[in-house]
Amino acid sequence: MSSKPALWVRASRAPFLSASLVPVLLGAFAAFWRDGSFSAWRLALTLAGIACVHLGANLANDYYDYKTGCDSENPEPTPFSGGSRVIQDGLISSGAIIGASAALSAVGAAIGLYLNSVVPGNGVIMLALAGIAGGLLYTAVPVSLSYRGLGEAVVFFCFGPLLVAGSYMVQAGRLDLWALAVSIPAGLLVLAILLVNEVLDVEWDGRAGKNTVVVWLGRERGYMLFLTAYTAAYVWIGLGIFLKVYQPIASVSAVPLLFATRRLAPGRALGNRPGTIEASRVTILSQTFTILLLSLSYLV
Repeated sequence: MSSKPALWVRASRAPFLSASLVPVLLGAFAAFWRDGSFSAWRLALTLAGIACVHLGANLANDYYDYKTGCDSENPEPTPFSGGSRVIQDGLISSGAIIGASAALSAVGAAIGLYLNSVVPGNGVIMLALAGIAGGLLYTAVPVSLSYRGLGEAVVFFCFGPLLVAGSYMVQAGRLDLWALAVSIPAGLLVLAILLVNEVLDVEWDGRAGKNTVVVWLGRERGYMLFLTAYTAAYVWIGLGIFLKVYQPIASVSAVPLLFATRRLAPGRALGNRPGTIEASRVTILSQTFTILLLSLSYLV
């Protein structure tokens, strides 16, 4: 029998917070390298606020995917896709899930308001509200962006430009277009995570009327789009080193690619469901370690 805290960790998918937290580090360390601006206190608050918003969005997505029947249609959930199943299994009520989502989003907004008060202008709170809205409207009816083939663009924007440029702004006190260039690999790799998970769920999403990009393209072409997004992240890093967006030492951030290439080969990943699940796991690890190494390169 799972403990109550363990159930909430499962419901909120807390182990996957790296998708949002390492881009925050990237923005903060990029600000330190470019402007010499750094506040550990502001970084800690930013990490806490983003964690609350991300967890709140995960819970909201679980709630609305339950309400639409999308996750219930899927008889083959994985550790990375298909929802947490805590509502379907009767472990936590749907009301408790959406209530916790609202509470976490409110805490995230409150932290954003405080940071906005110590940073010139109102850019921080505007980005914070955009992030909260994106997370909630991703599945919330009647908007349900992820059901209309728009969720992929939202994920790229929220986990790339919004997080990295927002974290940069909190540290440097201003928005810099250069920070948007820094952010692209972060957005592409989280987009890749989403796409490979959509490949896992393509049959069940289609049956539930969740018209993701992969549902539109089909499993094989959807997987090729995933590979394109994944590879583009590393191409961008190489281009960024050439254009001096990143330091030469940032090339170490491509190390995960070397370990992932064989596991992500279409013949292996699409050959059976365990192969696709492994591709999802490898992509999540790639995102975490690539963006972490890219972040740390700004401290050298």
